[in-house]
Amino acid sequence: MPKGRKKGSKQDKYRSTEQPSSSDEDAGIDMTIDNCSEISVQSDSRSNHDEAAAESDLQEKLDEKVLELIDNLTARAAAARVAALASLRSALQRRYLGTLLDNQRATLADLISRAIRKGRDGERKAAAAIAPLLSLQIGEEGSEEFMAEVRPALVATCVDRSASLDTRTECCSSLAVLCYLMEEDITEIVEIMKMYETIFSGSYLKGDGSVKVSGSVIEEGTWHAAAIDGWALLLTLLGPAHARTVLDAMAPEMARLAELMEACSLEVRLAAGSAIAIAHERVTDDSESSTVPAYVERVLPRLTELARDSHKFRAKRDRKLQRATFRDILKYMEEDEVPELAVRVGPECIWCTTWASRAAYAALAGALGGGLSTLAPHVPALRHALGLSQALPTAVPQQKLNKLQRHLQNSAASKARTLARNKSRDKRTAALAV
Repeated sequence: MPKGRKKGSKQDKYRSTEQPSSSDEDAGIDMTIDNCSEISVQSDSRSNHDEAAAESDLQEKLDEKVLELIDNLTARAAAARVAALASLRSALQRRYLGTLLDNQRATLADLISRAIRKGRDGERKAAAAIAPLLSLQIGEEGSEEFMAEVRPALVATCVDRSASLDTRTECCSSLAVLCYLMEEDITEIVEIMKMYETIFSGSYLKGDGSVKVSGSVIEEGTWHAAAIDGWALLLTLLGPAHARTVLDAMAPEMARLAELMEACSLEVRLAAGSAIAIAHERVTDDSESSTVPAYVERVLPRLTELARDSHKFRAKRDRKLQRATFRDILKYMEEDEVPELAVRVGPECIWCTTWASRAAYAALAGALGGGLSTLAPHVPALRHALGLSQALPTAVPQQKLNKLQRHLQNSAASKARTLARNKSRDKRTAALAV
């Protein structure tokens, strides 16, 4: 190396970084940016086409799977039929398949009614659980035929002592939801209410006024509670004058409902308290009289006792749930104030400001599960039951969020849930139970 010339000198550094300028650069044309814009437009259109094709393929595969599950409902093995019913219920909760099931109405009604009548306990329970979802998925045109096939099977199973308690409980709940959504004949509704009364009459007090404490009565608590909830839900379909006539002329009277709050089963006590609140709301809906009904004075002492119950022989969770529920009922009886409940169903919000609306939401959410938000934008009968506007919402394309936006959204939602949970734990437990 020549003397005085150092490796990596400043002149070499400047010389190595200099690049010859092109004519495009002299003209002010940025080819790199222009090429990127063309590529991005092509990639966006290609990605949108790919997403649409993927969605179409997914829908086709789901349709094929649903038709295969319907075929499996006639399998020889009972376990295969139960698995098909469970998988079909899961599929109906995820997607609205009214168009696909349009040609399967008679087949589905026959298969479900046959499973409820002649199947084993697992199959009967699974068939009863899927009945409300199917009635909404097949549409209004096939609902009458579906009800004519399935309702008698559910009524017979509700009182069938050979069926398990879980099966009878599921049938009571599904039958109430089906009648609430689809039945228009008031005579049929009153007959089913009478059937429910024959079920929960097993939790009435004995002739000497003592509480029934036998093992069978305690085990049948969930069955009796489902019958009470079903009776109260159907009572909301009657007008105030008709409701007063039913309560005066046929069982159960308000005094009998008050007896159910003495039962050993927590489920029966909670259901009885809600039924009394609903009955009081119905009979006083159009009444302008300021006089307090006589039955209110009789039930207030028991409501106060249950709202302050602190017996240590009860489980801690049961005590908290009971106190929270009966505090709301007691406040309604004394001050005519119903605690508001706001529930989000998809992009819409439901405000439950009456005991009837709270009972309707609890029954529908229990019967439909995730299908509640799936079917709400498509089924007018369900929208009417939930108190939503009859105008079906238009589909709004959702913008995809990046990873940071999803993280921030989830963090904000988690913080809001934590604040609400810490603010009122008893209210949270009561809302989950109602």
